Order: sequence, then structure tokens, then C-alpha cells
Amino acid sequence: MADKKETKDPCWKNYEQIGTKTKAGKKVPNCVPKKAAEKKK
Repeated sequence: MADKKETKDPCWKNYEQIGTKTKAGKKVPNCVPKKAAEKKK
């Protein structure tokens, strides 16, 4: 099984990063389902 540290993608399988968002005062990746990301493009 691939370790998350080995991959550059911070999102889960079938999710895509669309920018960043602020959560608890920190910037985190904004991961959305790939189908929702395709609709926004």
C-alpha cells in the first residue's frame, strides 16, 4: 500500500485538489470529488 508521504497528492482517492482553504487558522488543501471538480471547470 502506498504511503501518503510518498505521493504529492494530499487528497483521497477520487478527490482532486482545487486550491486551498483556511481551517482552524491553517491553510489546508481544498479537496473535492472529481465529478464536482469537472462541473466547475
